[in-house]
Amino acid sequence: MKLKRLFFLILAFASSSATAQLTPKRVIITGRIINSTAETPKVLGINFLNPFDKNRKSATPDSLMGFSVQEYMPLTQNMTIAYNDTFINLYVAPGDSVHLVIDAALLNQPNFKWLSISGDHAKLSTQLNLFHHFLAGLPYQKYNYTWSVPEMFQVVKKDYDRYLTAIHQYAAQYNIDPIIINFFKRDVKYGISNWIADYVDAGSDSTSTRSERINMFKNTFFELGNDTNFITMMYPYHLEYYASWKTGSNGLINEAVKPEHIKEALEAGAKILLKESPGISRDYMMFSYLSSLINKTPALQHEIPALKKYFTDPAIYQYFELSVNKANNLTIQKTVLSKIQYLENDEVSTIPNVDFLNLLSTKYPGKVIYLDVYATWCMPCLKEMEFAPALHEKFAGKDVVFVNLCLQSTEKNWQKLIKEKKIKGENYFLDDDNSKTLMGNFNIGGFPAYLLIDNRGKTKTANASRPSELKKLSKDIQDILSK
Repeated sequence: MKLKRLFFLILAFASSSATAQLTPKRVIITGRIINSTAETPKVLGINFLNPFDKNRKSATPDSLMGFSVQEYMPLTQNMTIAYNDTFINLYVAPGDSVHLVIDAALLNQPNFKWLSISGDHAKLSTQLNLFHHFLAGLPYQKYNYTWSVPEMFQVVKKDYDRYLTAIHQYAAQYNIDPIIINFFKRDVKYGISNWIADYVDAGSDSTSTRSERINMFKNTFFELGNDTNFITMMYPYHLEYYASWKTGSNGLINEAVKPEHIKEALEAGAKILLKESPGISRDYMMFSYLSSLINKTPALQHEIPALKKYFTDPAIYQYFELSVNKANNLTIQKTVLSKIQYLENDEVSTIPNVDFLNLLSTKYPGKVIYLDVYATWCMPCLKEMEFAPALHEKFAGKDVVFVNLCLQSTEKNWQKLIKEKKIKGENYFLDDDNSKTLMGNFNIGGFPAYLLIDNRGKTKTANASRPSELKKLSKDIQDILSK
């Protein structure tokens, strides 16, 4: 499909989705930074957190220190803005317009005294933001993955009750709106689910089976299928994990997830997910599963119309089409960064005012570049790095360069990680403002992210396979080398 088709799909949400259960509407975020100085952070990372269209944007204030961003949103939910080394949480509904005023003179003050929110749902956003900050400061429960399912579930409920007590105490003290209380009852529940997601694969088979561990996450406690849970950004993660576990438990699907059998995998996985109750939740699981497969297999684009039957909501099928089109019509805008830091032989050099992708293609001409975008605090990132040596060895002596780009971390922790983990390859670092700029322009919504750039400097995909997916990734790299 051409880019014109992609543009049409975006406009369709505003004009032709009246028959859908979901009707996306524009959400506008405007703002101004006052009392700024040369040291004031200048870039905001905007994440609308639409689970069906994971766009991440950045906003750099104009000469008057004003900024504006907008996005179509189908659901009432929370969204985040990264600024001043913290997250601003907002409560937004489709059609909302929100205005922020950031007082740079107060950035060192606690409890967001530097921020004021006005516009739609301003009171709810203000309460949600402060409440979230309070809960984030509570200690985390330690979980033992050798526990049996009954033992694990008992601790989960106990942990949840601990949070409920804190929620009710805070709500009573600060006269919190019932809408926000309801939000956090759900947000905490799926935060715990996300926190222990590794239990399914890392749990002890001597105390429970993998199937039993998966089924724990479908316990009525987790309300899987209750579409009102989309109010929190954490619920889609719960659904995404569950869909991955259920389809990944089918040996036939695992065997079929190969280029020559991918169509069979699509259909087999869809049939498994169709057993769940119909609704937005099931549609999201379907969207997540089908997108993850088809976005890595462009040759299957012609199969997309046949997949419409698996969705109950026409708007979500449109989002699925949009996702595939974006993946196969990749455009990354020129991104000039104020500075990039490069580590070589334990020495850090600074490269000012440079377009990062142009820097790579110029420095490594004729090379295939595998770009690993990570943060020092990202555990999945660090886990994937354990598989990198095998990948490097496989392409040793060939025209392939492995580039590691560290974002949203401190320079100290970046250098420390490289030294302790002995991270090989070309190592680059961006400070906070430049991290937000690049993540917005590259639409990087989280870590880790992997880009594959061909030997002519063209970005082939921003959704490349991970180092742990050695067979698939090796084939993709070799295909480029062979051309």
